[in-house]
Amino acid sequence: MKRTQNSDITGIIMPNNWDNKGKVIQIAIYTNKEEVYIVEANPLEQELLNHINRRVEVRGKKKKPANGNRYIAVQTYVVLEEMVDDENGMII
Repeated sequence: MKRTQNSDITGIIMPNNWDNKGKVIQIAIYTNKEEVYIVEANPLEQELLNHINRRVEVRGKKKKPANGNRYIAVQTYVVLEEMVDDENGMII
């Protein structure tokens, strides 16, 4: 398993796994580079669960095991401002 230095990634937090009652138990960050980083379990992962569908910038250690999935152990994060397109009323 390859672990890198601290890295920053920006993306949207999305559910990645659910328990048998439909509760989200794992999240991932989807980047605009079409990369998906599964967030490793730690106290910050629990905080990030409150920000599903929001855009964030996270810093942490990335790793890519032989199975091909990408993981990140989040050390810090910032929820980014959402901008509203006034013409269409859409969040961008």
